[in-house]
Amino acid sequence: MNYIELSIQFESSFSHKDVLIFNLAEIGFESFQELENELKAFIPEDLYNDNSIFTVKSLCGSAVKIDVVIHESKNWNKEWESNFNPIEVNDKCIIRTSFHEYKNHQYDVIINPAMTFGTGHHETTLLMAQALFKETIAQANVLDMGTGTGVLAIICSKLNAKNIVAIDIDPIAVQNTNENLLLNNIEEIKVEEGDSSLIEVNKYDFILANINKNILLADLSTYSNSLRIGGKLMMSGFFNIDNEEILGEASKNGLNFVESKELNKWSLLILSK
Repeated sequence: MNYIELSIQFESSFSHKDVLIFNLAEIGFESFQELENELKAFIPEDLYNDNSIFTVKSLCGSAVKIDVVIHESKNWNKEWESNFNPIEVNDKCIIRTSFHEYKNHQYDVIINPAMTFGTGHHETTLLMAQALFKETIAQANVLDMGTGTGVLAIICSKLNAKNIVAIDIDPIAVQNTNENLLLNNIEEIKVEEGDSSLIEVNKYDFILANINKNILLADLSTYSNSLRIGGKLMMSGFFNIDNEEILGEASKNGLNFVESKELNKWSLLILSK
């Protein structure tokens, strides 16, 4: 899958990047890189249209320069190898690539990414990863929905989950997840290409869904039906301003609020059945 990058360059410091990011996320942008006078926003090519530029100009005015860059999927891995730094989830767990030195963490997660998200660098993935260490994952049945690089599924495996299913609609993500499983010497995770129609009913103790708000809202009923009584749904990929809408829809589907966490205005919600 190719990605479109909007390189949005401001003439001076722009104080409302969070508002701009929120609005771009609403129309499908999945990953962002904030620089001093620039914002890079990434969206799958099939979701991109020129309305994105209109959105930027309506919020930023004319004092902005926008470059549109097409990234072919084959270029992402090389791009990240030059910029990827190890991420410490906590004092026990590190996420690194195969070319980084092992630093004796108890949980050593090796990820060679093929896309710009799902590595632990983005706030939502880091929030999800940190939350897993506060749950009892051992012997649990886990679904990682929108697995990306497989990083959350791999962490669950290292935390001794009993059964793990990782699903992604992107064939490149599925391939990359399988490659990362090999790097971590993991064989037991079932990786599938597809959407929420693949999810089994009344199956999981934990469902992890780090996607985007619109998909989460559309699939909440499926997630609820797929959780066992007492199971937990852990969701991220949206801003804290979206919490109320998501919680309202979750309540309609028999899910109860447990906890929320935030990082740079990105949100994590944990719900129970």
